[in-house]
Amino acid sequence: MHLPRRLVAVGDRVYVTPSLVGSVLALDAATGQTVCEYKDTERTEEILVDNGVLYLVVGTSEVERTGGGLFARGEPAPTDFRYITAIEAATGRSLWRKDFAKDEYLLPLTLAVKGTQLYYQSSFGIVCLRASSGREIWRTARPTPARRLSFSAPTLVATDEVILLADRDVGDKAETTPSTGTVTWGVNGFNEPGFPRFGKSTLRAYAAKDGRELWSSGCREGYNSPVDLFVIAGVVWVGPDFQGLDLKTGALAKQINTKAPKVGMPHHRCYRDKASERFIFTGKSGIEVLSLAQGWLSNNSWIRGTCQYGIMPANGLLYAPPNACACFLCVKVAGFFAAAPQRDKTSGMPFPEQPVLERGPQYGKPLFAPTPQAEDWPMYRHDARRSGTVAGAIPDAVVRQWSAFVGGRLTQPVVADGRVCVAATDAHTVHALAAADGRQLWQFTAGGRIDSPPTVHKGMVLFGSADGWIYAVDAAEGTLVWRFRAAPAQRLVEVYGQLESIWPVHGAVLVQNDMLYATAGRSSYLDGGIVLYRLDPTTGQELSKTVLYHLDPQTGQQLVPEASFNMEGTTSDVLSGDGDLVFLKYFTFDRQGQRTETTKPHPFSITGFLGEEWFVRTYWILGAGMPGAGWSGWANAANTFPSGRILSFNNDHVFGYGREKVVAGPTGHREDVHRLFGTERKATPPANGKKKAAGGPPAIWTTTQSLIVRAMVLGADRLAVAGPVDLAQKDPNLLAFKNEAEALASFEGHSGVYLRIVRAADGQKISENTLRAMPVFDGLAAARGRLYVALRNGTVECWGQ
Repeated sequence: MHLPRRLVAVGDRVYVTPSLVGSVLALDAATGQTVCEYKDTERTEEILVDNGVLYLVVGTSEVERTGGGLFARGEPAPTDFRYITAIEAATGRSLWRKDFAKDEYLLPLTLAVKGTQLYYQSSFGIVCLRASSGREIWRTARPTPARRLSFSAPTLVATDEVILLADRDVGDKAETTPSTGTVTWGVNGFNEPGFPRFGKSTLRAYAAKDGRELWSSGCREGYNSPVDLFVIAGVVWVGPDFQGLDLKTGALAKQINTKAPKVGMPHHRCYRDKASERFIFTGKSGIEVLSLAQGWLSNNSWIRGTCQYGIMPANGLLYAPPNACACFLCVKVAGFFAAAPQRDKTSGMPFPEQPVLERGPQYGKPLFAPTPQAEDWPMYRHDARRSGTVAGAIPDAVVRQWSAFVGGRLTQPVVADGRVCVAATDAHTVHALAAADGRQLWQFTAGGRIDSPPTVHKGMVLFGSADGWIYAVDAAEGTLVWRFRAAPAQRLVEVYGQLESIWPVHGAVLVQNDMLYATAGRSSYLDGGIVLYRLDPTTGQELSKTVLYHLDPQTGQQLVPEASFNMEGTTSDVLSGDGDLVFLKYFTFDRQGQRTETTKPHPFSITGFLGEEWFVRTYWILGAGMPGAGWSGWANAANTFPSGRILSFNNDHVFGYGREKVVAGPTGHREDVHRLFGTERKATPPANGKKKAAGGPPAIWTTTQSLIVRAMVLGADRLAVAGPVDLAQKDPNLLAFKNEAEALASFEGHSGVYLRIVRAADGQKISENTLRAMPVFDGLAAARGRLYVALRNGTVECWGQ
C-alpha cells in the first residue's frame, strides 16, 4: 500500500526509491540522472517534500502480516525499526529523527505536512510535531483496529486550521479489537479469515492548533482502498457519495448530482479517487468526471489507473499509469498515458475538404514489378491472413548465409523480388537489402516511427508511419512514389521522446484484392476515433474512408452500453483479411471498407499483434466475435479457439506457443507452464451456452521442452522457432519461480538463444543453431528455402542450406 508514496516530483527534481530496499534518490527531472543519494535512507516507504525538506517514513509498515499465498512475493525481510526523519533536500543534511517503540505503531499513508506542523496517526491516535525540529506539540487519543486488510489504511488530510482523519472504528469483536501497539495485516486481494473486508468508519475533524475534536461524520472506505477525502475551497468532499461538508462545522454545505449512467464494473476500482479544484475523478469503471459546479459530466471507461495508485490530475492533464487489469481489455488505453481536454467544439475527426496526397519523383512512372511468387514473404506474417506460414519447404538443417547490420529496433523482415525489406522503428527508416548477400540497396526515411514491416506490391514498398502518413516508394530504388496523409490534421504528441501524430498509422498496411487498407488513430474512444481508409495502391487516391467512433461527436457521451467488465470498442492494430473481408481485431469491414456484422475466424489479439509483453492476460486467438474481459472472462476465448502467445496456421492446422492452461480468476496468475503445440484448426464452442472448462481445442501434440518462442514460421512440413532456453522451475502454488534469478536470466537470453527446426507432424526437434542475440518478437520470415530473422542487436540474418 505504500508504493504510491515512493515517488514525488517537485520542480526540476524527482525523489524516488529505485527499489524496495534502496536509498532515496534525487533525480534530474529532465534527464533522469542521479543528483543526490541520501545516506541512511534505505527501506524508505513514504516520501513527502515540503519547502525544501524531505520527510521520510523509514522501515517496514507490514511487520506483522498473513495471507493466503499472496504475502510472500520476494519482498525483503521486515525491518526491526520504523521512524520518521527530516532531511534537507539540497544538502542531504539530517534535521531530526523520531523513532517508534514497539508500543506505538506508525500507521502507513498518514504522514502529512502543513505549514510549520507535521501530522501522523499511530496506534495511540493523531499526533502533531513541529516540522522543523520533530518536537511534539500535541497528541489526541483515538483507538484504531489491530487487524486490517492490506488496503485499509486511514486517510489524513491537513489544512491550516483543521485536520481531518478518516479511520475504521474499533469494537468488541475479535476482528475490531483496538491495537495496543501493533497492527496485523491480512495481505490478500479479497478475503482473509479474521479480517473484516468492510467495516464502519468515521471521519473526525481536529483543531490544528491543539488537537481538540471539532466534529465527526460517518464515512466508508472504497473498494480495496482507503476513504476518499478532499478539501476544496473550504468544503470537505467525502466518498463514495461526495456530499460537501463544511470544513469547520461538518454541516452539509453543498450537494452535487453524482448519478451517472451504469458502468460495466460491478464494483469500484481498487484505488482512491482523485480531485482538482473543479472536478472529482472517480474510478467506478474508468474515469468518471464530477464537476463541483454541475455534478456528473461523463464516463470514460476506456482509460483507468493502476492498482492502489489510480490516476493523477496535474498540469492540466490526466495521467494514467500502466495497469495489469483484464477489465475493459478491448478498449483500455495501454502504457503510461496522459489525456488532455477536448480541443474543438466537437470531438469528431477534423478532416480536410480534400484528401492530402503528395506525389513523389516516381509518381506515374512505370515500375519494375516481377510476378509475385508463392514462396516469397511480401508482407507482415507473409499474407493478408497474417498466417505466419509459407507455402515452400523449410530445410531440416540450416547454416548462417549472411548477417547485415541495420541498427536500432527492427521489425519482422519481408522478402520479395530478391530484396529483404525491414524497418528500423525508432529511426523512421525502411531498409532494402539484397536477399542473396545482405548488401544494403537503399534506405528511405519517413517522418515518424514505423512499427511493423512494409508491404511489397507491384514494384512498390508500401507502409504507414506514426507521422500519420502512408508511403509508397519504388522497390527498386527507394524513391518516393506518393504519400497520403491519413491523419485528418497535423497534430503531434510526444511518444517515447519523439513527436508523432495523434492519429498514427501502423507500418504493415494491408493489400488485398489490389486495394490498400490502413487505419489512422489510436482508439475508437479518442480524438474522433479510428478511420479506416481504402486507397488505390498505384496512385494513392482515396477510394473510401470509414470512421469507427464510440462517442457522440457533439456531446462526448458513450454511444454503447457497458457489459460486465467490458464494452464495445477497440484500440488500433495491424489489419488482416481473408481475401474478402477486412478485420481490425474483432471488427469486420467489407471490400468497400464499410463495417459489417459478417465475420469469420481470423487471427487477432485483444491487446494487439505487436505487443510483446509477456503477460498472463495476453494471447492471440484464431477465432471470431468479441472476446471476453474482466476477472472471469478474459480467459474464455483462449479456451474456445486455438490460442497462444504466437501462432502460425494453414487451412487445416494451427501451431503455437502459449500457456498450457489459461484459467481466469486468481488461478490465472499461477498457470504459468508454457508449451509448444500443434492442433487442428477448429474451435470448441461452449456446450449449452456455458463457459468451457480450461484446455481449449485438443492438441495433436504438445511439448513443454521448448524454447521460449519469440518468433515462429510454418513451412510445408516444418516449423521454425526462435528464442531463449526456458530454465524456469515453476510451482503452481506460488506467484514466483523456484529459481527466480536463473529463470529471469534465461528469459532475457543470457543462457543461450537458438533457432530450432521442428517437425510439424509431431513437434520433434530436428536441428538447432545458436543465434547471436535475442530475436525480435515475431521477427522470423521464410522465403525460397531460406529463413530471415531480425535480431535485437540491430542485425538481420539469413539462414539456409
